[in-house]
Amino acid sequence: MKSKIILVLGLITMTGCVKETYDMDKLSKWSHLSPSFGIPAVKGNISIRDIVEPNDTIVFDDDNFIKIVVKEDSIIDFSLSDYYDFDDLVSFSHSYPVGELVLDPFTGTVKYPVNQISSKFTPPVTYTTGTYPGFPSFPAIDIGEKTYSDFSNFEYATFSSGSLEITVKNNLPVTLGGLTIRIYNTATHTQTGGDIIISSISPGSIGTGYLDLKDLTVTSSITAAVQLHATNGTASPVQIDVNTTNIEITVSGTNMKVKSGRVILPVQEIEDLDGSDTLSFEPGEDIEIDEVKIKTGTLSYTAEQNSSLKAILSLTLPKSLRNSIPITETITLPPDKVVSDTISFDDVTLDLGSVVTQPYNMVPLTYTIKVSSDGNMIDFNSEDEVNLSIELPEPSFDYIKGYFGKQTETLDPDTVDLDIKEILEKIKWDDLLISSPSIKLNYSNSFAVPIEVELNAVGYKEGESIELNLDPNPFPVSYPAAPAERDKNAVFTIDRINSRLPELISMVPEEVRFSGSAVMNPGGNTGARDNYLFGNSRFIGSLEVEVPLEFRLHNLQFSDTIDNFLKDENPDDNDSPFSLEDLDYVKIIVSAENGFPLGISVSMSLYDPVKGELSKIDADNILEPALTDNNGKVTAPAESEVSIEITSDFWNSVNDTDEIILKFLVNTTDSDKSKDVKIYSDYYINYNVAVVVKADVNF
Repeated sequence: MKSKIILVLGLITMTGCVKETYDMDKLSKWSHLSPSFGIPAVKGNISIRDIVEPNDTIVFDDDNFIKIVVKEDSIIDFSLSDYYDFDDLVSFSHSYPVGELVLDPFTGTVKYPVNQISSKFTPPVTYTTGTYPGFPSFPAIDIGEKTYSDFSNFEYATFSSGSLEITVKNNLPVTLGGLTIRIYNTATHTQTGGDIIISSISPGSIGTGYLDLKDLTVTSSITAAVQLHATNGTASPVQIDVNTTNIEITVSGTNMKVKSGRVILPVQEIEDLDGSDTLSFEPGEDIEIDEVKIKTGTLSYTAEQNSSLKAILSLTLPKSLRNSIPITETITLPPDKVVSDTISFDDVTLDLGSVVTQPYNMVPLTYTIKVSSDGNMIDFNSEDEVNLSIELPEPSFDYIKGYFGKQTETLDPDTVDLDIKEILEKIKWDDLLISSPSIKLNYSNSFAVPIEVELNAVGYKEGESIELNLDPNPFPVSYPAAPAERDKNAVFTIDRINSRLPELISMVPEEVRFSGSAVMNPGGNTGARDNYLFGNSRFIGSLEVEVPLEFRLHNLQFSDTIDNFLKDENPDDNDSPFSLEDLDYVKIIVSAENGFPLGISVSMSLYDPVKGELSKIDADNILEPALTDNNGKVTAPAESEVSIEITSDFWNSVNDTDEIILKFLVNTTDSDKSKDVKIYSDYYINYNVAVVVKADVNF
């Protein structure tokens, strides 16, 4: 270290003015030199532009006002799929029972010739064709059974409704006293239904009776057993023709519906169905959809016929329109088959609010189902079903209109430790206010849904706290005025107008605690269903923190303890004739023209942890703050000249400690603490530094 000081003093000697004093009494043994050196050491001019270039963070306005701007893109970026899952919206499955079906009418006729009838007389009578003097009376007689030819459209059938009409034509020459007819299934000879009783029938006339077929099982082969009631004869001559004089009994199945059996069924529409249904949309709890415009999509269906019938299923979605035309589809189902296919839903608009009983989440569906046995004899049961399931997987939406629920997302309380406690322990101030900081959320929102956001923040330091006090809180988020507008660009700013952001930041908190929430549709369900979501709905937000260099600062003190960089590491080195003790004092004279509205004082202390402060150098008001106008802009620079003396006592104590305490005191221009100052890029400092050294050298 001695060699360094000697070099410095040598340079000063060559460039300075020298005053020498000689002690003549010591010339015989010692030389004593006590010179004073005065030199201009440093001279310069510096401005902010010399130190800092404008960039994305340091911004110079047109008038050279400086702002610190920090931007963060895409701090928020979520799309429709992040909040809603509209895939597989439609889950429709329904079974349509075939029910009782219509059987085509059938008919059959049997004849009882006159001789079959007269053979039952007592005594029996046999006729040949010709004229007779009369026709005898007879008591009630059974005239036997007749089997009808097999009916071709069924083998057996159990009916839910219908009737067997029995018509009897009396071709005898006398009035029949009446008939009792029983119908049997031929194979088992079991009677079907009750007795059919027909009252008296005049010659050449017809009598009619009916058998209700409800819940009866009838085979294709039936037999009629006939009993004639007592009949009065006639004494008048009669004409007998053994081929035409008879009783004709005709059976006809009419208005028949079959519950089951082995039958041939004609083409017919299932009448027991009401022909209307609904496709239910299931968007999620508390969501009510009124209208959907699908950009691209496919309606998938699966239809199943689990019987031997052939079915034709015709579907219409009257409120699902493409170019104002309802979507329709015809599905042909072979017996016992499953058919799967798709219907294009590209560019289809669905009205989900037309069902009166529930004017949301419902799309009306109308249908008809026609069935037949396709000319074949089949096994049939009315409990057979046609099954239909429909899905709308992963459609691409143009828009969805409705009410999307009052949903709340809560921001879990969080604490951000700024990790500056150690720094704050070295900095104190009486008053600090960063006047105009702002936080801007720049966002683009294409969710046309009302949203309110609540944001709370509290800064903490050394037991004190300052709340953000955002007003209003919660605050609304701008959204597009759909359907005419689909995207909204907006900015939400937090600044000194609507919060205590300057106070919170100026506090320089050790930690900040955040909490908050976001509420969608804060007013709840009004029944309007006027929210809009678009297929490309997104919320993209970027953050911009802007801190204009406008502030007030009074008595900011920064102190730090550092290693003693002046200490001689080799104090026992006596090779040099010069030592620190040879310095009487060193004066540093600083002359400055300060264009900044900041005043600075500096001190440096030699400090021992046991003894305390050993010696101190003060540089009070080394820079005087420049004067400012009412807007905080410098009007004229401040001139100052400060003499900083480093005494021999200081030099003598340099090697007695390992620590130096540096202290800085900073103030802005206004002494009454009511005015902000602003920093501009053209502020400057002109300075001159001169060094005066007085040495006391013995050699």
